[in-house]
Amino acid sequence: MKAKIYGIIGSALISLSILPSLSVFFMIVGLFLVGIAVYLYSKEDNIFNYFLLASVLSIVASVLFYYKIFAVIFSFFMSVFSPQNPIIPITTTIVIYFLVFYILNILSAIFFKKTFDALGNKYNNPYFKYSGYFLVIGAFLNIFIIGLIIYTLGWVGILLGFFTMEEIYNTEIIEPELLEEKN
Repeated sequence: MKAKIYGIIGSALISLSILPSLSVFFMIVGLFLVGIAVYLYSKEDNIFNYFLLASVLSIVASVLFYYKIFAVIFSFFMSVFSPQNPIIPITTTIVIYFLVFYILNILSAIFFKKTFDALGNKYNNPYFKYSGYFLVIGAFLNIFIIGLIIYTLGWVGILLGFFTMEEIYNTEIIEPELLEEKN
């Protein structure tokens, strides 16, 4: 039951990380809580290692993104006092940092997908399986605004997966042949 609550709160915080002012804080706390839930649900499997790798890549990508925003704003204000044209070097570094952020974000989404596919297969929970697809598609379309919305919908699907986790985990799966034999 604790793992379910950690997963619900963590995925809700990650879903709220779309808000610009608190996004890094919500993401780090949410990843920590979802990580605890993933660890508790998959103690013997390799699932937690995928989640840990995806979390590290996601945090590095986010910190890199916000660092670059701060650096661009600072260099733009410093260029006012410079006699040279700083637009070309600033644009080049923005493109390089964005490509690194984009690649790290895609790799992170792929490892999140592996994590939640494995959890979905282990506990027969379709929400985890489909949410992994939303995360990867959202990461690829992150260039556009729609990618951010799809990525957030992926985390909402993971939230639904944690909501239904105990129900799916505690139900007994009856094969159709056994059901016919009982009748």
